[in-house]
Amino acid sequence: MSSSSATGTPLPRVERTAHGHRLIVDGRPALLLGGQLHNSTPTDVELPAAVDRVSGLSASVVIGAASWSLVEPEEGRHDFSTVDDQLEAARASGLRLILIWFGAFKNATSTYAPTWVRADPVRFPRASAGGRKEAFTHADTTARPVLSVFSEDLGAADRRAFVAFMAHLREVDPQHTVLMVQVENEVGLLRDSRDRSPRAEAAWAGPVPPALLQLLDREGALPESVTAAWRSGGARREGTWPEVFGAGWEADELFMAWHFAAYAEALAAAGKAAKPLPMYVNAWLGPQPGQPEAGDYPSGGPASRVLDVWKAAAPSLDLLAPDIYVDDVKAAIAPYHRPDNPLFVPESRLATGNLFWALGLGAFGFSAFGVDDVRPHSRLAQAYSVLGGLTDVITSAQADGRIAGVLLEEGERQHLAFGDLRLVIQGSRALLQAMLLDAGVQAPPPVVDRPSETDHGIPAPADTRAFGLVIQQGPDEFLVVGQNLAVDFAAPDAIVEIDGVEAGRYDRGEWTRTRVVNGDERLMIVPLDEVGIARVRLLRLPTGTA
Repeated sequence: MSSSSATGTPLPRVERTAHGHRLIVDGRPALLLGGQLHNSTPTDVELPAAVDRVSGLSASVVIGAASWSLVEPEEGRHDFSTVDDQLEAARASGLRLILIWFGAFKNATSTYAPTWVRADPVRFPRASAGGRKEAFTHADTTARPVLSVFSEDLGAADRRAFVAFMAHLREVDPQHTVLMVQVENEVGLLRDSRDRSPRAEAAWAGPVPPALLQLLDREGALPESVTAAWRSGGARREGTWPEVFGAGWEADELFMAWHFAAYAEALAAAGKAAKPLPMYVNAWLGPQPGQPEAGDYPSGGPASRVLDVWKAAAPSLDLLAPDIYVDDVKAAIAPYHRPDNPLFVPESRLATGNLFWALGLGAFGFSAFGVDDVRPHSRLAQAYSVLGGLTDVITSAQADGRIAGVLLEEGERQHLAFGDLRLVIQGSRALLQAMLLDAGVQAPPPVVDRPSETDHGIPAPADTRAFGLVIQQGPDEFLVVGQNLAVDFAAPDAIVEIDGVEAGRYDRGEWTRTRVVNGDERLMIVPLDEVGIARVRLLRLPTGTA
């Protein structure tokens, strides 16, 4: 398949750099700043207004969905009208589009599979899971369909529909409005660590694939609990799943991960044959607080314990991506920040600091969930407006390793190093309060009013943490982008002073100064409660200078 379309427009692609990966769109590195629509918005008659609202946030991309149940309401008959509606809305609003294939699996259930699939349990058998309580359910919850990933007929039907969808994109989207495709959504099995249906049990009693056994030779590729069980069972190099890995939930997760990954691989490989767009799978994180074992979180999904299993079983996927709804974004992203995995956050709760932390690690994109609820003047919109003009600056710094993210909880400080320079970063509000109190001056009151980022739906208070990016532009020149940051510089063999600070903005990579910052204002070179940019120039003097 050619790397460009019939119109000559190059296909989006992921490429490796010296310090990570980047997404190339229209021949240039791209920064995907946007959000995912609520699940049902792609079918809403008000879709154009919702997408236009996303554009008004200074976003560059919107994530929509293609539902198998709507694309193929009857077996073999396809209807791509909802896909075409999203293409039209994105183009009209000047946005690029990522589409999720809501196929057989969405959030570990099968509610997006067509009726003709769900109504035929003989041809498309259901998974069999134990009796653990499932997340987001209650005592009277209506039964939810969960199809078995071990059904060959299910995989074949899902794959045919996905290929038809990708072939449709090839025909109607030669300009590549759609940049990437997500294969399924938060796959895995809840309520049990493995599927216990007849076909699943037959697979469990079958041989472990040699490609998985090869991971045993790579230190750290499999969880220590799994390798310990393997060693205690005699370190076998062949045998059934329980013979090789034991019968604990950790072995069950490994088993389910291999089969869900193989299922996704079959779709991705076939879909790329129709149109080779970058493809990824997203992860419901686990283990996480309140969900310590596989089955509490979806067993078999691309969770932190089984990423190498997914990499081995699904080589056609360009990346595995974390959905971030937990408090500790640093711990959530860390397992996915690895040399063989381009970093992209397809779903996050509305916490703007998470965006900056991800970009500092080299992410080429970030998406807030429920973006159609976000206010035009929210903190997230401020960030997108500021960062959009910095696309070339950020992507270049990511490729060269000249960028770092900052995200501080109350009372924290962060230490960074750029060459021989040492930076100490603190929250400027807390630092200013302490300095004023030390001088006997009344400090400003703490932030109490945190306006919601949304103007309808579930309230999401604005992120008041200290966060940002530090980008080195020259040996003694830096950009500081963010809010509520105080930055101090030092070097072991020189006296380092701040020579000048400018506030301003970037527009398509070009700097415009809006003010010169000096005096007291240098205690907070970026704003306390909104996102801004400061250019900092340093002056070095020999040690011992009076």
